[in-house]
Amino acid sequence: MGRSDLWLAAASGLLLGAAFLPAPLGWLAWSAFVPLLIALERRVAAGANKRQLFALGYAGGLAFFLTGIHWIALLSDVASTIKWIKYVAWICAGAYLAVYWGLAALLAGVLARRSGVAARWTFLIALMLIEEVRGAGELGFPWFQPGYTQAQLPALQLAAYGSVTLVTLWVLALNASLLGALRRRSLAEPALAAALLLLPTIAGLLAPKPIAPVTAPHHSVALVQGDVPGEIKWAGDHQQQILDGFLALSDTAVARGPGAPMLVLWPETATGSYLRKSLDQSIAVAAWAHRNATPIFTGFADYSFGKDGKPQPWNAAGQWGADGSLSDIYAKRHLVPFGERIPFQWLIPALGKIDFGQAEWLPGTAPVLFPSAAGPFSTLICFESIFPELARGDVKKGARWLVVITNDEWFGNSAALYQHADMARFRAVENGVPLARVANTGLTELIDARGGVVARLPVFTPQVLRADLPPALPETLYTRLGDWPGWLAAIAALALALGLLRAPARPPRAL
Repeated sequence: MGRSDLWLAAASGLLLGAAFLPAPLGWLAWSAFVPLLIALERRVAAGANKRQLFALGYAGGLAFFLTGIHWIALLSDVASTIKWIKYVAWICAGAYLAVYWGLAALLAGVLARRSGVAARWTFLIALMLIEEVRGAGELGFPWFQPGYTQAQLPALQLAAYGSVTLVTLWVLALNASLLGALRRRSLAEPALAAALLLLPTIAGLLAPKPIAPVTAPHHSVALVQGDVPGEIKWAGDHQQQILDGFLALSDTAVARGPGAPMLVLWPETATGSYLRKSLDQSIAVAAWAHRNATPIFTGFADYSFGKDGKPQPWNAAGQWGADGSLSDIYAKRHLVPFGERIPFQWLIPALGKIDFGQAEWLPGTAPVLFPSAAGPFSTLICFESIFPELARGDVKKGARWLVVITNDEWFGNSAALYQHADMARFRAVENGVPLARVANTGLTELIDARGGVVARLPVFTPQVLRADLPPALPETLYTRLGDWPGWLAAIAALALALGLLRAPARPPRAL
């Protein structure tokens, strides 16, 4: 097996990685997998063993993930107490994540041989299934699902029918059909490729209209971007200064008028303090909310005490109402592995003694619905916004709009800042609800139920975004049914493995 196959796989990884850069390059994903698929079908036809199939996928995955997560090496020094660890983390994360592509290529090859189905199609099923695994559990990291490349393209609208997973299916099917079209063996695959290219436009045309009547009152929200540098936020001796800054920005939101906004939103851990536990600070926020008859919703570090009397820290959020009262407290459910908590401490408690500079929060267990004039809303804190099932569960429980609060200051002005924001657009489309994303340094933006950015603030500047909350859409198919494309991939893989799906017997030919 020649090295040319590995170079083809790496070319696929580099092309897909480029599609994730903050540039209008999402269309590269439409054919990015073709070189890898050519090499995969060549290896299957040549009788490659399992190790060779895995190596092919691993080469593509390593090129892709090292390109995609290059921003780990650019993280702010405030993100870790060990300055050089970010470079090791970049290499280790890329090497680890590439394993999933290796497993996908291996599984695709095995399924192709068992069923006689072309490897370009079994790879579609295999990668879909492997992506489900990659996004699950304590180490779950679905950040680079191929479908996310379409955040600024018409295929985004497909997410309303089957989440980002359906968009990933569309991307992979388009790649497979384009390879089939290159081989010119029949008209079926060129016709399929043409139909797939038209599908997003059709989905957009068939999208439902907003459910709010034209005469409905406008509900404005004010998103406060504090732009607090990490070295100040976490120093511990600037908390009053930071709080005063957020209150002053909130004053400008009220002054803009006409009237006060229905809600003022601050970002994740906005003041860097235990805001609810700091009596003077909590009173200051409550007094502002009461004086302006406007609730303030914000993230903050918090803690309670366990049965053993020891403090239990949370990455939390809550709302000070217009009457000055404090709502129920939400605790972040899905924590960043190694960044907010060392995973698998339930299995090996000693892991909790490892110190990479992580916060060591405890995970929350349930969503909280917060009241507003536009209906109840729920919040996703930072990393949680990349998990479709969390947003769907909140909407199923009654949330009519979503709030994402985040502190992406760690990323600087790197690609991660834009990748993270693009994923929030999917959460809005998947559930047909508007979404307000408020970040410490950006991107702070208001997103409508079809994923359009209604308004956005420039990054790294203290400003307030005030705009009317867009209306919601009727319940989407994804909200109703969940991740059916993922289940479909699992069923298809099982059917191929058991020989229930077979292609007419003929030797596969390479391009």
